[in-house]
Amino acid sequence: MISQEQFVASISKTLAAGSSFDYPRKPQDRIVFLGALSLFLARQASYGEADMNAAIAGWLGSFDATTTLDHVTLRRYLVDIGYLRRDEAGLRYSIDTAALARDFEAPVLALDVHATVANARAEREARKLARRQNGDMS
Repeated sequence: MISQEQFVASISKTLAAGSSFDYPRKPQDRIVFLGALSLFLARQASYGEADMNAAIAGWLGSFDATTTLDHVTLRRYLVDIGYLRRDEAGLRYSIDTAALARDFEAPVLALDVHATVANARAEREARKLARRQNGDMS
């Protein structure tokens, strides 16, 4: 199970570290990344394919960073890991909250990923500023 501390550290490293991001290399970071996307998508009960694609693309674009990832690939990854279910007809998608609860501790499921990323970026900028100020005083 991934704790809140592990989740915040991983998502901060992946989404708040710079002006671009890609699919994480480490398996746990991949789980966190897909979990973060799933938490965002869980706000709505179900999606048609076009709405799901638009929601994933919107989430990707919401971090003010470039990426080579696309909504089709991420939708497939979500299905493969078990976080995204399709109905029998293959027309509607929904997030499997039980699968998320299997991989993440309960506090993670209540996190606002965008706020977490914004906080991580603010902390990163504060550290940069402090280093610059310390360097200027030398």
